[in-house]
Amino acid sequence: MDADQVWQEMRLHIEWAEGFCLCVVFTDQTRELLRLQQRLADAWQWRTAAITVIRPPDAESAVEHVFSELEQHRARLPDVQVPVWLDLCTAPDAENALAPWERARHHSVARLNEARSWLMRDLARPLVLCLPLHWSSRLATEAPDLWHVRAYSARMQSVVPVDPVPAQPVSSAPADGEAIHWAQWSAHVATMAEEVLRFRRLRETLGDSPQLLRDLSISLDKLGDAQRKAGQGGQALEAYRESLGLRQQLREVLGDSPQVLRDLSISLDKLGDAQREAGQGAQALEAYRESLGLRQQLREALGDSPQVLRDLSISLDRLGDAQLAAGQGAQALEAYRESLGLRRQLREALGDSPQVLRDLSISLDRLGDAQREAVQGAQALEAYRESLGLRRQLREALGDSPQVLRDLSISLEKLGDAQLEAGQGGQALEAYRESLGLRRQLREALGDSPQVLRDLSVVISKLGDAQREVGQGGQALEACRESLGLMRQLREALGDSPQVLRDLSISLDRLGDAQREAVQGAQALEAYRESLGLRRQLREALGDSPQVLDDLAVSLERLAGVEPNRQQRVVLRDEALAWRQRLVDGCPDPLAQSRYRQRLEAARRLFESDRPLGDNPGSV
Repeated sequence: MDADQVWQEMRLHIEWAEGFCLCVVFTDQTRELLRLQQRLADAWQWRTAAITVIRPPDAESAVEHVFSELEQHRARLPDVQVPVWLDLCTAPDAENALAPWERARHHSVARLNEARSWLMRDLARPLVLCLPLHWSSRLATEAPDLWHVRAYSARMQSVVPVDPVPAQPVSSAPADGEAIHWAQWSAHVATMAEEVLRFRRLRETLGDSPQLLRDLSISLDKLGDAQRKAGQGGQALEAYRESLGLRQQLREVLGDSPQVLRDLSISLDKLGDAQREAGQGAQALEAYRESLGLRQQLREALGDSPQVLRDLSISLDRLGDAQLAAGQGAQALEAYRESLGLRRQLREALGDSPQVLRDLSISLDRLGDAQREAVQGAQALEAYRESLGLRRQLREALGDSPQVLRDLSISLEKLGDAQLEAGQGGQALEAYRESLGLRRQLREALGDSPQVLRDLSVVISKLGDAQREVGQGGQALEACRESLGLMRQLREALGDSPQVLRDLSISLDRLGDAQREAVQGAQALEAYRESLGLRRQLREALGDSPQVLDDLAVSLERLAGVEPNRQQRVVLRDEALAWRQRLVDGCPDPLAQSRYRQRLEAARRLFESDRPLGDNPGSV
C-alpha cells in the first residue's frame, strides 16, 4: 500500500474516533511516511487545532521526549480531540537499523504498552504510531496490550512510485515500465495474501471474535485492491465478496453502530467497483444502492458532519456512474446534482482546502458528463469550465505532483469533448494539446504503467478527432496510429479485459474514420472489421447491456459506411437498426430513450441516403 491507500483507510478510524484510537503504520519509505503525515495535517487544518507531531531528536532521550510531548499535548488541548503523530520510524541523525535507535524504539513501545490505561483514559484521542517495516512482526509480541486495542494497522510500501526519478527514455524498451508495474503489484498481492492467511489461521485458533472478523475483512479488502491493480479482476471479486460476508456477519452480532454501518458501506462500494469493471452493471447498481442507504442512515444518526456529508456525496457519485452506464440518465443527473450540492455545502463549511476543491471539481465533471448524455451541451460546458478553474487553482497551490497533473489533464479533455460536440473545434484542439503535454510529462516521470499508457492513448485519440474537425487530416492519421499502438501494447500486457477490448475498439474506429476521410477505403474497412469483431466479443462476455448494444450499433454503422458489397452492407445496416430499435424499446429512462431515438432516426436518414455513417450521433 502507498500513502494514499493507507490514508483512505486510516482516516475513517481517526475521524470517527470517540476517545483513544491507535493507528499503527509500518514502513521503511520515509517519503511515503511524510506524505501520509501531510495528508493528516491537511485534513485537520480546518479544525480547532493543528495535529501534534512527535519525533525524538536522538535515541538516548527518545522515551522521555515521547512522554513529555504527549503530556504537554494533553495539557495544552485538554478538551479537543486533535490527533498525535508519533514517528518512531525516522532516525534524524542515523540509519534506522542502527542499534541505538532499535533500543529506543523497544523502550518507547514498552512504555506505551505499560501506559495503555493512561492513553485510553487521559490522552483519549487518535494516536498514529509509525514504526519500521520489520516491526510488523514484532509489535504484537513486544506490546501485546497496545496491539490488542489498536483500531488500524498497515504495512506501507511505495508500490507505485509517487515521486520517482525521471524514467529513462522508453523508446528503446517500451515494455519495461509495464513489467516493473506488474512485478510490483504481483509482489503486493503475495504480501496481502500472506496477511489474509495469517488472519485465517488466527480465526481457526481463536474463533469469530468481532475484532478478528474485522481484521480479516480489512485484509481481504486490501487483497482485493491489490488484485484489481494487478489485473486480477476475478480474484478481486472473490475477495470483496468474502469481506462483505464478514461485514454482514458483524452487523448481525454488533447491530447498527456507526462503525459497523460505515464498514459495511465501504465493502459494498468496493464490491460494486469490481463488478462494474467486470461488466456486471446490474449487480454493481444493487451494491451501490445498498451502500447509499447505509450512508443516509448514518446521516440521520450522526447529522451533517463533514465526514458524513463527504461519504454520502461519494456514494451518490458511484451510484450516478453506474446509472449513467446503465442508460439511466435522468436518475444519474439527480444523483450528481445532489452530490454537487453536498460538495458546495462542504466548501462553505471548510473553505478552499485542497481536498474540498478536488472533490468539488470531480462532482462538476460528473455532472457535466451526465448533462452531455442528456444533450444539455451548454450546461455541460459551464460545469467543465468551473471544474477546470478549480484544477488550475489546485496546481498553483500544490505544484506539479502526478495527481495534480492527471486531474488537470482530465478536466482539459472533458472540456475539449464538450467543445468539439458544440462545434468549437479550435478551442477543443487547444484543450487537447495542453492535456497531451501534461500526459507526456507524466509518462516521463512515471514510466509506462498501464494507467499512464491508457491516458496517453486516449488524449492522442481525442486530439486526432479535433484535428479531423479542423481539416488537419494528415496529423489526425498520425495521432490515431500512435493511439492504436499504445492500446495494442496495453492489450499485450493486460489481456482481454472488457475495458481493454472497448478501448482498442474505439481506437480502431477512430483510425478508420481518419483513413476514410483520407480516401484510404481499404484500410478503413480493415480497421472497422477488427473493431466490430471486438464489439461482438464484448457482447458474448458481457451480455446485452445498453453500453454494449450502443457500441455494437456504432461499429455496424461505421462498417456499413465503407463496405463495398451492397448485399453485405444491407445486412450490416439491418442489424444496426435492429439494435437501435431494441435500445429505444427497452429503455425505461426518458432521457436515455430520447437519446437512443435520436440516434435511431439519424441512422435511418443516413441509411436512406446511402452515405457513409462514421460520424453519426452515436459514434463513440
